[in-house]
Amino acid sequence: MHIQEQAIDSLAQVDYPYVFPFFAQNVVRKGFDLPYPVGISFNYYQHNMGVLVDELALGINESPLMPVAFFEFNEITDKVRAMSGRLDLWLFPFFNIYGVVGQLAIDADVTIAAPFPLETKVDMDGLTYGGGGVFAFGLQQFWTTVDGNIVWNDLDAYNEAVKARTLSFRLGRTFGIVKNDRLQVWLGAMYQNVDSEVIGKYLLSDIVSEDMYAIFADYQNSEWYNDLDPTEQAFVDGLIATIQQGDPTTELNYQVHQHPEDDWHMLAGAQYEVSKRWFIQVEGGFLGSRTSILSNINYRFPL
Repeated sequence: MHIQEQAIDSLAQVDYPYVFPFFAQNVVRKGFDLPYPVGISFNYYQHNMGVLVDELALGINESPLMPVAFFEFNEITDKVRAMSGRLDLWLFPFFNIYGVVGQLAIDADVTIAAPFPLETKVDMDGLTYGGGGVFAFGLQQFWTTVDGNIVWNDLDAYNEAVKARTLSFRLGRTFGIVKNDRLQVWLGAMYQNVDSEVIGKYLLSDIVSEDMYAIFADYQNSEWYNDLDPTEQAFVDGLIATIQQGDPTTELNYQVHQHPEDDWHMLAGAQYEVSKRWFIQVEGGFLGSRTSILSNINYRFPL
């Protein structure tokens, strides 16, 4: 939402012909040029994010989960890629609501530091879906938005969908380019809060490869094994025996409490308004362990 100074007089005489957004007539007659209220966009999003593990419990097949505090993680990086569609509506001139659904893929690089060194990679696929709202305010060529949403990530390695909540702020400016073409640029910040508890399972064969078996050779004489209490040793004995059997149907069940290494990151983006109906947007995220890129193409129409 922004003001085109050269069109204020003509806009003030216009009767707004559409149903949405509500109260648009009053806003248009004050000189504001509103976008078409309904938008359909197709988005590509990816990010890399560091994850910290607070607690971990493991179990094999039907065995009960056991806390394994003796596992220490050196580094976990989630690499997320998502393709999604989004439908949005300007309900009021200052408030937009939207829903989103798409496909999600996560590659997690996991480095275990103790009780034994191990690097592995876990792949997950599934659906992402949710919705949110945007408050927008503009003054001449400047504008600001506040965007809040809730998204559920339903992955094949999770027993139930994990909820992620985000809140972002953007401050930008609109520039006239040629004719009716316009460019918007902005800076902002985003906060993300993800459910800390995740429960799920993997096939053990997807995590442990044959070149890892050397790690477990003569493990009962290792220092790390003898530092465990008898209950922990019994669990490790059972886990390693199962790994060495190499049954491809064996399931590793887990319950993990984790959180992002960085809750906040910065945003910088731009949107090119090709016409009243077509928009192209790119936005990057940066700061700390989290980097991201978002690109989309948006088509808008009146209602």
